[in-house]
Amino acid sequence: MKGIVYLLGFGHIAICSYWVLYTRQTVAALKGVFQTYSLKYLAAIPAVFGLLFLVSASSTTYPWVFRIIALLAFCEAAVAFADPQQIYSRMLDWYFQNVSDQTNRLFGIIGIVFGTVILTWI
Repeated sequence: MKGIVYLLGFGHIAICSYWVLYTRQTVAALKGVFQTYSLKYLAAIPAVFGLLFLVSASSTTYPWVFRIIALLAFCEAAVAFADPQQIYSRMLDWYFQNVSDQTNRLFGIIGIVFGTVILTWI
């Protein structure tokens, strides 16, 4: 189970580092993914991450934090799959049209810190 925690932590750090260094390219690639595939298919991604957090929670120092993160990921997957009143679609439109590069870099830095925290709780 610790291997999954290492995978989550290092993967999160790698992805968010790329997000900070190549902000515009990452946002453009992410926009292309959301335009190409349906939200119903993409809802599987947070569900898989939620499952990974839930499975690996028992091997961490603070398992309740990992279980809360898993619950939030499952809720995001449910909202993305159902997309009631186009909430998720409107949020994506806002993100791709109104969020600046500095805000995206801030999200990336927060993600790097989060990945580091994941690794310290092993």
